[in-house]
Amino acid sequence: MFMFHLSKYRRSAFTLAVVLPLAGALASQGVASGQPVTAAHARTASGSATKWTKISTNTNLSIASAGLSRTADGRLHVVWASRDGLTFSMHYSTVGGRAKLLNTGTIVKHWAGISSYPMLVSGPGKGLRLIFTGGNGVSNSPFDTGAMYTATATPAGTSWKLVTGSLSQSKLVPLTNTTAATRSDGTPVAAWSTFSALGYHVGVDPNIPASAPDQSFGVGAGDELVTPTVIRAKNGAILGAWFNGSGQADQGYYVAQILPAKAAAVKAPSSGGKNVGNNQNLQPVAFTARAGGREYLAYCVPTKFLNCAHIDLWRVGAAKAMTVPGSSSANGSGLFVAIAASPGGHLWVLWVNTRTNKIEVVRTNAAVTSFGSVRTLSSPAHLAEFQGLQAQGSAGPLDVIALALQNGSTSGPGYFDTQLLPALRIRASKSSVPNGRTTTITFTVQDTGDRVSGATVKFLGVTKKTGSKGMVTFTIKKGTAKGKHLVTATKNGFSAASLTIKVT
Repeated sequence: MFMFHLSKYRRSAFTLAVVLPLAGALASQGVASGQPVTAAHARTASGSATKWTKISTNTNLSIASAGLSRTADGRLHVVWASRDGLTFSMHYSTVGGRAKLLNTGTIVKHWAGISSYPMLVSGPGKGLRLIFTGGNGVSNSPFDTGAMYTATATPAGTSWKLVTGSLSQSKLVPLTNTTAATRSDGTPVAAWSTFSALGYHVGVDPNIPASAPDQSFGVGAGDELVTPTVIRAKNGAILGAWFNGSGQADQGYYVAQILPAKAAAVKAPSSGGKNVGNNQNLQPVAFTARAGGREYLAYCVPTKFLNCAHIDLWRVGAAKAMTVPGSSSANGSGLFVAIAASPGGHLWVLWVNTRTNKIEVVRTNAAVTSFGSVRTLSSPAHLAEFQGLQAQGSAGPLDVIALALQNGSTSGPGYFDTQLLPALRIRASKSSVPNGRTTTITFTVQDTGDRVSGATVKFLGVTKKTGSKGMVTFTIKKGTAKGKHLVTATKNGFSAASLTIKVT
């Protein structure tokens, strides 16, 4: 019988040792029964429908986070854990365009314990690698040690193989508070909280547990490192971010380089301290590498009485952070802050507004110096409570992954996906023109303030494409009919924009 750590941290982090029964066996891969392909419709603030697709069964796990990775074909792969009575299983779901569920199945099943924070990174042959911990409950099995294991799949993500090998020498890897990334050469790096340090291991050791020692980044004996996230920076370095829940002056969010060499941890501005609210994110820290360079952290800023007075977006190393628009609240209603990088350098920041029970989403410009309009997503139908929020935007569209408990559910929350497109905006040099003479109007198409080339603009029956500066000019001939005339801008991968020009 083995003992595993389950780190629970709802507002106060502590360690719960769970003794797991010797039950269950390694499962062969297969398609899960009752594959959920359902959708719930809600209304956004703009009046358009938000389509949520349920991409998992109910998991019976409330403290959980899915593993996300996108393959070269644009498909999003989601790995998630479930509790099945007294045992646990690990499953996969494959999501295509418009949040369509393409495949779902089981990787391993009926384990005595399994990670509720599975990590999904790129794998051999442009495929996928799952990194997770737990134990199958089989005496003398190499997969019953509590170490960090791995499984790999082809790019399709529907055929998984459990690998004989380990990414930890430790046999006390927690079932939560784990994370992973890959180095530039594809070598996986697994990391986890040891509460006073970030433990990590580089590469897959052929032994279980690994014969090579783990490494460690200490934060202090009296401190409490929770909800870590590790990423690879553009220069190839591996950075970790975490929340320190010490309750003292050093409480707050930190970032540090751990590979190829350790560097001192840096605290995010206004991210916490003594005698302020506990602004722990209750899920992995919202930390990402921006396409084009630099790393960014999003987090709640606390006050004495509020856990989340507003949300800040911080470029690591900057003296100040940017306040995320729409995130300020008189009652500290922000929760489950998430972040995702997008092509071209844009970032998405999103969070659950617990006052309205809706998700708020905002996109930055490419230089991350300004924000676009806040978009509000209503919740899946019959929602009782959000219990987690993640996002993935590397292909352009943003997949929003929500862990949500629905009314009447007796088996815990399930994972839902909706997909957002970046929103085009169109501006006109004139809002009205006279019909008594020939004149011109220049239209500029933008994405969060950045000009968009190659957009299709239609006006008065004529179609043109924007140039490198995102601009296109139309001629309005003398005698054009009076009234309001619609102009539209479209481009693949974006939601359309429109406005009207008045001819007087």
